Amino acid sequence: MRKVKWIFFGYLAVVGALVVGIALSFASVSARDPDTLYIVYISDIKSLDPAEISDVPSSRIAGNLFECLYNYDYYKRPYELISELATALPEISKDGLEYTIHLRKGIHFYDPDGAVWPGKTGPEVKAKDFIYAWKRVLDFHLPNPNAAIFDAVVGADEWQKYTEDTKDESKIDWDRPIAGFEATDDYTIRIKLKEPFPQLVYALAHLPSAPMSREAVDKYKKKTRQHPVGTGPYSLSYNDHLQQQRILLKRNPIYRGGPMVDPGTPVAAKDRLPKMDRIQFEFFEEDLPPWYVFREGLFDYHGIPKDAYGQAIRTGTELTPELVKQGVTLVKEPEPSIYYYGFNMQDPLVGKNKSLRQAMCMAFNRDQFIATFRNGRGMRPVGPIVPGFPTFDPNLKNPYAEFNLEAALEKMKEAVRVNGGEPIPTIRLLLPGSDTTFRQMGDFVQRNMAQIGVTLDVDYTNWANFLEQVEKKKTAQFYQLGWNTDWPDEQNILQLFWSKNISEGGLNSSNYANAEFDKLYEQAKVMSDSPERRELYKKMQAIVNEDCPWMGMFYPMDFALQHRWLKNFKLVDYVHGWMANLEIDKELRKQGLPRG
Repeated sequence: MRKVKWIFFGYLAVVGALVVGIALSFASVSARDPDTLYIVYISDIKSLDPAEISDVPSSRIAGNLFECLYNYDYYKRPYELISELATALPEISKDGLEYTIHLRKGIHFYDPDGAVWPGKTGPEVKAKDFIYAWKRVLDFHLPNPNAAIFDAVVGADEWQKYTEDTKDESKIDWDRPIAGFEATDDYTIRIKLKEPFPQLVYALAHLPSAPMSREAVDKYKKKTRQHPVGTGPYSLSYNDHLQQQRILLKRNPIYRGGPMVDPGTPVAAKDRLPKMDRIQFEFFEEDLPPWYVFREGLFDYHGIPKDAYGQAIRTGTELTPELVKQGVTLVKEPEPSIYYYGFNMQDPLVGKNKSLRQAMCMAFNRDQFIATFRNGRGMRPVGPIVPGFPTFDPNLKNPYAEFNLEAALEKMKEAVRVNGGEPIPTIRLLLPGSDTTFRQMGDFVQRNMAQIGVTLDVDYTNWANFLEQVEKKKTAQFYQLGWNTDWPDEQNILQLFWSKNISEGGLNSSNYANAEFDKLYEQAKVMSDSPERRELYKKMQAIVNEDCPWMGMFYPMDFALQHRWLKNFKLVDYVHGWMANLEIDKELRKQGLPRG
């Protein structure tokens, strides 16, 4: 589950000396290592332990280090599941309550630091390693928000309660069985469900479900988050992870050559993954400085900063002549994501006053927001269901997604009556950042709300404190967040409004509860894809749209630029390990940027 903060990439001006300094700190294009991919990362990485990962920046790194039973074909759209550590898609019983999965043989864990196994190569991955990993996902003591992927498993609730009752985490009996997870032999897993959960196969392609070595976790303990031990195409040594500086991934020397390859199977050199020996991530707190580094050819692909948009795009989605001359290519892909302002439905003011939420939603000028802060790279959201999903309808009529100041002012009269006839008190907006663009955003929303007499007090904080207030303490009254879907099914979005996901660190960060919605959700979540299920999804969205627990901001359109020497680059949403497909044309990189 990937909660994402808003990263606006940049500040308004960078002095010439800074730009020159940045450029001088990197080698020339031709001097770049021909077997290394160079990329930027902005948010600091908190954990590389799959059980704890719920954010995009950490997933982006760890996805290269770990594998799951299933993955998605990197090249196919719509996304198509493939088997990775499993030999095939699950065998599912007729009642949908039992899944049988067979594992590939001969795949081993790899410990790049050699602290667990002196030779670095660990034991073969077996069924017990998946079950151990899934128990960790369900462990009450781990700061993870991923337990919901196993909600339907027989015995999962009991295991969570057992770990909660075991106050001393070191006393947890990891051999204690969960009835729904069974290793029938070393290479066969049987999963039993309390009720059908058609999305389980997607959950088993989701990074938190990756197998873990108990021996490695016992060795590293709390430091497991800095010592990833997986089976993926790349590995990361602790010494190559310099906090807020640089992360260097190196080719896993025992990787089998591709996600659908059995160990020992010959793979032609042209098809063998990973294509590159190394991936080097360079840390920047802002995106404008690395933009200039990219322009010098020193990063292989990059996003387009808001404040450099005019340097990249001339009209619409057409690249500037300068970038075209340099051989730069624009890559576009709609993201199955939504960014929004959330209302804390447990708050006595905003949570109890639907008219107030509706008025604020109609007072928010999304089109202007998208033009100002996204350079038009986005769509006005009509509801929580995102583009690319079967029930998404861009023409859906949602009055609370429209900018309508007159209607908003009328709704404010109702909001004041609900508030006992008293003026609406100041509302606190929590933003997960304090840079220039966050402050511009805060000012934008303040001005929008002031038009209907709502005063916002904007609190700018860091990501860690933001999550503490929104998810743990639940003290945030009104906040800004985003959701990148984990798999291509509406259930992954609608679960954010299910009342049973209201908990500390739970997925329902707005603490929304609606009995009618819950009834429909619980009916739909056990159904396989069908016209009937899609109708239920539409009804649930209509309920959420009326209640306004979110004030939708936009659906993003992802733009990226790549240099001419980068091959096989695609923008992806669900595929872990996708960077293994990227390749550098060494001769073109050696030539550098075309000049003149």
